[in-house]
Formats: sequence, structure tokens, C-alpha cells
Amino acid sequence: MPRAIVTDDGAGCRFVEYELPEPHGDEVRVRVDFAAPKHGTELHALAGSAFDRKLWDPELRMFLPREDDGSVGGGHIGGRPIGNMIVGTIERAGPDARRFKPGDRVFAYGPIREVHQASEATLWPVGELTDPDCVCVDPAHVAFVAVRDGNIRIGDTVAVYGLGAIGLMAVQIARSGGARRVYAVDPIALRRERAVELGADAAFDPRSCDAALEIKMATGKAGVDVSIETSGSGAALHDAIRCIRQCGTVVHVPWGPHDCTALHLDEEFHLNRPTIVGSQAWAGWGCADRSYPLWTHERAFEATIELFRARLIAGNLVVEPVVSFEEAPAGLAAMFDAPESTVKVGVAMRRCG
Repeated sequence: MPRAIVTDDGAGCRFVEYELPEPHGDEVRVRVDFAAPKHGTELHALAGSAFDRKLWDPELRMFLPREDDGSVGGGHIGGRPIGNMIVGTIERAGPDARRFKPGDRVFAYGPIREVHQASEATLWPVGELTDPDCVCVDPAHVAFVAVRDGNIRIGDTVAVYGLGAIGLMAVQIARSGGARRVYAVDPIALRRERAVELGADAAFDPRSCDAALEIKMATGKAGVDVSIETSGSGAALHDAIRCIRQCGTVVHVPWGPHDCTALHLDEEFHLNRPTIVGSQAWAGWGCADRSYPLWTHERAFEATIELFRARLIAGNLVVEPVVSFEEAPAGLAAMFDAPESTVKVGVAMRRCG
């Protein structure tokens, strides 16, 4: 039987076996070649979120108290799946499948497992994309929306705080969209190195310098037009406010921060007078693109894929390290307990007979 990787608590990962029925309707079965998790989402799911503690009312667009105690419970029977996107080759197709046939290479949302099965409508053709490109499409889509939410235009100066996969994609997309200067901030050396390789003009370690001050000085004391915060750190959000021009824009991407003790709204906030934009347009939350109906979730996603196809952005330097499927349970643990050694973990699958 094929195997999948699951976790019970994030402290460790393990293999579980599973069975699949024969593909029916327009379903296709994909032998997975490459896969990757989405680090922030994995942590968010394991730690629990406002959706666990409170009840989201989509009509009021408010979180309300739950009737239960709001505790995060139970977990998944047999462990929680790990993973965000997969790349593979179609082995079998249901009788109504028309878009794809056996032998086609495709990518899709899915957990890290040896065989993926789903409606062909949920898959995209790989074409000329690399495997790292494919598993970076999701974080690149988040970054694409963030850059558009910041209304970054040709000639603008930009700062990106947090250089995980989303941040590194934001560096590339801001640059490809016409940003004149891009500055990057992250405490992890590997990620700063990657940011410079991918187009950042400079990268700063907030633990060893005042990154906002360095950005101000690099821009002739003016500050950047737009800062994009992707880390979920209260200190980073505070710094993103400090480094902008007066009346500049701060795009806040992640869920959080949960701890806001380092976010001081009694300092530069009123003097810099930022426009703070909550990003993340996703149909599942009823969050339309700010340019809807001209821009839909689907259009933004397809436009992101086109940036990869045009070689304006790439995932190759973002996916690091790459581990084998057999090594993956130990390798995936690094994204929780050794983030300094990772950007976005990739899993190269071993072919099964």
C-alpha cells in the first residue's frame, strides 16, 4: 500500500499506509514525484487558530464566542497530514477524465504521500515548470496578491520582512513588477543570502542591526514606499511601520502576530501615518481580490503560474533543503525545530513498484 507522512503534534513525523479506490468520474491517480509543505500553515494548523477558538460568522464577518470552551481538540485520526503541494505523473484516469491522460505530468494541492487521487479539475499541467516551481506556486500566489495589495508600481522602493517562501517570492514579484529597490529582512542567514541571489539590493539581520534605520539610510533617509510583512512577528510589523515613507503602505500577510508586545503604536505609527493593508485574498474565506470583479482568485492564481512560465520568478533557490521520502520524517521536523537550516523543505519521492 502507498504511504503518507503525518504528525501528531509537530514534534515528529511518521509514515502511515492508506488505500485508494479505483478512480471514478473525472478522477485521476497521480504517482507523486516531488512534494513540499507550507511551513507557516503547518505551524498555524498545529498550534490552533481563531477558527478553533471562536465561531466565524461569514455574514457579520466577525468572530463570535463558541458555545463550547473554544479549546483546540482532538487532532486527526491516524495523525494530521503534512504537506501543501505535490508534483507527479498520472498513472490512471477515471472514465470521464478529459483534460489529462496517463503519462501527463501535473501539480496540485495535496499532502506529502506517494499517490494522490483527485478530480482532474483540481490539477494543473507542469509544462516547462521545474518541480520546485510547482510547489512554490501557492506561496507565490500569496506573494502576488500582497504585491498587488500594496499597489507596488514601477520605480517604487520596497522592503520585505520575513524571507520564508512567501517573502522570497515577494522579493522576486516586486522586482519583476517594477520596484526600483528591494530590501529584505530576516534573522536567518540562509534566507538573507537567497534574497540577494533572487534580486534584493540588500538584506539585513534584525538581530544585529536596526534594520528599519538601515533601510531609511539606504533610501536617502526617506524610507520605502511599501513594506510587506510576512513573518507574523510583532517586532517585524513594528519595524515595517518604521521603515516606510510618510503615508507609505504596510502590507500585512500572515495570521498574527499573537504576541504584540513589540508592536508600539504609540511611536512611529501616527507620525508615519501608514496605510495598513490586510492581504490574503482567498475564496474559501469569502475574501475577494481588491480589484474584483476584474481580478478573481482564479485569475490571480493563473497569473502567478504565468510568471513562472515566463521565467520572471523561480522556485529553485527557495526550496532548500531537498530530502528523500525515506528521510522526510526527520527532515520535515527541521522546519519546526531548526528553521535556520531551511527555507522551504522539498521531498523527492522514491518510486514504488
